[in-house]
Amino acid sequence: MEEERSEQVTIDPLFFPSKENEQKLIQFLSQAKQYIRICVYTFTNKNIVGKMSQMMKENPNLKIQVITDDAQTKIPSQKAILDQILEEGKGQAEIKLDNSTVSLMHHKYLVIDTEYMATGSFNWTKSAVTTNKENLLLIKSKKLVQQFDQNFQSLWKDFKFMNDRILEQQQEEIDRTERQRLKAEKQAEQAAKKAEQEANADPNNPNPIQKETEAKSKKTPKEPKPPKEPKPPKEPKPPKEPKPPKQPKPPKEPKPPKAPKVPKPPKEPKPPKEPKPIKQKIRKVAQSKNKRKNIESVDFSDDVEDINIKNDVEEDDEDYEDEENSINDFLAEDDSECD
Repeated sequence: MEEERSEQVTIDPLFFPSKENEQKLIQFLSQAKQYIRICVYTFTNKNIVGKMSQMMKENPNLKIQVITDDAQTKIPSQKAILDQILEEGKGQAEIKLDNSTVSLMHHKYLVIDTEYMATGSFNWTKSAVTTNKENLLLIKSKKLVQQFDQNFQSLWKDFKFMNDRILEQQQEEIDRTERQRLKAEKQAEQAAKKAEQEANADPNNPNPIQKETEAKSKKTPKEPKPPKEPKPPKEPKPPKEPKPPKQPKPPKEPKPPKAPKVPKPPKEPKPPKEPKPIKQKIRKVAQSKNKRKNIESVDFSDDVEDINIKNDVEEDDEDYEDEENSINDFLAEDDSECD
């Protein structure tokens, strides 16, 4: 972590078309001391190729590795550039090609030693410098160089050297041509057979298939098989004996009538209730009489008290009369019940 924090990363963007930025890229390449690893789809820039050839002559320890798409070897002008790199860098330059016919090797980056790299849309062609709109970042960063170099090593392991891949391409082309030749021969043979059938066809029967079917029908018919002997008729089965009729069930005996219910005896009348005692009423009358006697024996001193007492006495007299009348009525009712 301390090394990553202390690392100083520098990035210098280049934009194309620009002859000046092409020279900056060539100067950037001249920093290489150990190796230059180029991974690019198209490589036809003669100025860059000339600079690399000069560097290999000046530094015999410098190694150059190039990865590109195998489609580049099928174009004579592009293959000539790759052949020039190998010829001028014998023992120092190596080139590998993508061996896939389905996908493209479309990377565009450069790794120099352990500190410098470049990447962008820039293809290493003359048109990328003079006419196309391209970009390229020149970067100084050990961490990024390490990551891109790992990707380069994985591709280098999977791809094939240019000469070996060219031999495979040639063999693939031979196989393709042979397949096309065999296919053409088969088609010609079928056409000749059809023409022969048409030439030998009967004008009255232009359909050769119908003629063949008629020829097959003219073959001797097969002898018919002798008829099979008829089977003897089966003897009829004897008729089944009829079942005897079922005997009718005897009628059920009628049930005996139920005995009539005995009527219940009438309930006995309840005895009359006994009359209630009248002790309480007599006691109230006796109490009211005693109260009246007590009132009459009292000595009234004040006029107000006399008036109040008289009123009480009158009220008591009325109560007494009411109670006496109620007692008499009660006794009369009891007498009538006894009758």
